[in-house]
Amino acid sequence: MATTFNRRTLLRGSAAATALAISPLTRATPAAAALGARELPRGREFLIQGAYIMPLGGAADLPRADIHVRDGRIAAIGANLPVNGIDVIDAGEMIAMPGFVETHWHLWNTTLKGMIRKGVEYFPLKQAFVRHFTPEDFYVANKVALAEAVNAGMTSVHNFSHNTRSPAHVDAELKALAESGLGGRYSYGWTDPIPNTQIQQDEDIARVKRQWFGSDSPFGGRVDLGVAVRGAMYTARDVYEPEINAARKLGCPVTMHIGQNKRRYTSCAQMRDEGLLDANMLLIHGESQSERDREAIAAVGASVSVSMQSELRDQEDGDIREQLLQMAAKKINLCCSIDSDALGVPSQFDNMQIIWNLGIPWRGTPSEKLPAFDLRQVLDMATINGARAFGREKEIGSLAVGKQADIILVRATDLNMIPVGDVDSTVVRHGNPSNVDTVIANGRVLKRGGELIGIDVKALRQSASASLHRLRERAGGQWTPPPGGPRF
Repeated sequence: MATTFNRRTLLRGSAAATALAISPLTRATPAAAALGARELPRGREFLIQGAYIMPLGGAADLPRADIHVRDGRIAAIGANLPVNGIDVIDAGEMIAMPGFVETHWHLWNTTLKGMIRKGVEYFPLKQAFVRHFTPEDFYVANKVALAEAVNAGMTSVHNFSHNTRSPAHVDAELKALAESGLGGRYSYGWTDPIPNTQIQQDEDIARVKRQWFGSDSPFGGRVDLGVAVRGAMYTARDVYEPEINAARKLGCPVTMHIGQNKRRYTSCAQMRDEGLLDANMLLIHGESQSERDREAIAAVGASVSVSMQSELRDQEDGDIREQLLQMAAKKINLCCSIDSDALGVPSQFDNMQIIWNLGIPWRGTPSEKLPAFDLRQVLDMATINGARAFGREKEIGSLAVGKQADIILVRATDLNMIPVGDVDSTVVRHGNPSNVDTVIANGRVLKRGGELIGIDVKALRQSASASLHRLRERAGGQWTPPPGGPRF
């Protein structure tokens, strides 16, 4: 039966999901006792004990220390903190670090993740299915992506929604995000396809701001509303300028693609000269930016998000390695993102590994004398730099007293991690989502003992398989599914 999306059921569903997410593995434990590997704290106060703590954000590591979490925030960090009768998570064999901050992800087409193959690349695939997604399909796709995010240790995500087919589609995505318990940003984009000569109207954006981000918002300030525009990569100034100004009038930060190759290129220098580039902008990709473009980005203080697997696949005549080094040299705030499940694995570990391996100067190129990326620089790209891109570095992206309790515990004893020499090197070069033992977002445990909390993975798989089957039936032709219904 199709889900009905309206304001009353959305908020009721969000509240129910919150209760569900906390209850399945909880059981009474003695006060001040260490919790079992899969037990959850009984309340909003608990102690993470004995971890190797990587606070990031410029703070020094603590080789063995505790984190006191109370009411969604970090109350204290230090060695041998008093227990005082609260539940204890034993982290003696784990690395505690801030949750990853993801900064650009088209969640709606997650269902198409297994459809790229020989002769089928991302953009033709997207266009073949873009009109066939219902609000229910959007909801399922978002649920899958957000579950993947939690599993991989992301506590904030940026839904760059570039197929807003109707208000019901938008509400379906926001419902899934509210239920997930994650923070981040929802950027309201355009209807795909829309003529590049047509201005995207903002009436529904105002409705979304009022209904989802007002005083009774289910997000509690953990998610903000942005606007995604096509920008100069797709449209002329008489389209992108009023779209950007409309977003500014609504008080919404702007995000846009600036191109992975020369045929998909936005001149950030030109937009700066037009007064349309500012510090609140989050720019995506950027393999073909010129020196003047980079200077413009640095001058206004905008951020650039890179999605490394996508960049490698789609750069064509760009050079992501050169851009990374040149942008870092200009002190541009660089952060990491997924782009689309159809283009890359939803893992900030993968992003970090690729950046570190590519981030070295090459002889005979303009980057020859630039410094290579270091490991801590890469870790910052996946955490605190993403927080800066959202304007929330005082709240998330690093571990410090008073900050939101967005914390992940990474097992240091797994086969791929041992023996641990340099901790930065171990996390960046060898870590993967399977090593994420515990995920805490805003003080709420979303993954524990390697298992997702409150998410029925089997039911989610069945919903996703059924959604893809229906989409393939609607698309028809070469996309028609095999007879007999979904196998997996």
